[in-house]
Amino acid sequence: MKSKRIYLLKKVPMYVILGVILLLILFPLFYLVRTSLLPAALLFKKPPEYLFKPTLRYYTKVFVEENYFQFYLNSLIIGLFSTGGTLILGVFGAFAVTKLKFRGANLLMFIVLLTWAYMPMTTGMPIFLVGKYLGLLDTRLWLILVYTAGKLPLGMFILVSFFKEIPEEIYDSAEIDGCGIFSLFYRITMPLSSVGLVAAAVLIFLYNWNEFLWALLLTSFDARTAPVALTAYKESETVLHWGELSSLGFCMTFPVLFFMLFFKKYLVKGLLLGAVKG
Repeated sequence: MKSKRIYLLKKVPMYVILGVILLLILFPLFYLVRTSLLPAALLFKKPPEYLFKPTLRYYTKVFVEENYFQFYLNSLIIGLFSTGGTLILGVFGAFAVTKLKFRGANLLMFIVLLTWAYMPMTTGMPIFLVGKYLGLLDTRLWLILVYTAGKLPLGMFILVSFFKEIPEEIYDSAEIDGCGIFSLFYRITMPLSSVGLVAAAVLIFLYNWNEFLWALLLTSFDARTAPVALTAYKESETVLHWGELSSLGFCMTFPVLFFMLFFKKYLVKGLLLGAVKG
């Protein structure tokens, strides 16, 4: 009993430090939500009040009266379709690199990952000019294509790591039983890599949801996404309306919180994949 108490006492400093870190992380989110629900008369009151009657006025104003919902819808559509496109290409690419064993597989993977190292602005002008030439600027389709190509290295990197974890003996046994290459793909690789698929999908979607630079460069209004709309929101040249900005900011943060809470085990495995391999 005494040793257990001593053990718990030794853990107290660690719990205190973790509590302080958690407080520092959560307080900005708490303040964001508070500001989005705070009546206008209390926004700049000193000292600040924490007991008040919440209002949804800011949410009604930006999403109903000013129709900012369309920008969040753009982000959702672009994020989902680009994530799906990246996964489809990434799954086939990763399977080819890890299981088909063709000459130049490692070189192909190196080239794909090399494109991930480019700074976005180095290819910004060519992509802008191609979109302009094709008449696709300020369209969801062009952003979907750019996001799909941009996140393909990430998707392949995660999926290749998961596919390599599948024992070769399983494939050998399946081939002896008469499975062809397509049967190996959808009967063995896909079911055994479900965790990797979810991890890749969640990470890619979150990257696309928060992406700012390409959306700023390739859109003007029709295909504008939520991050760009958030930074552009103002009712005059000199006044920032903090209540409206806070409501937009919370709605921007909510999907990230949702995925972090409900898919955290997949995210952790996807982020730490390969960290403990010998």
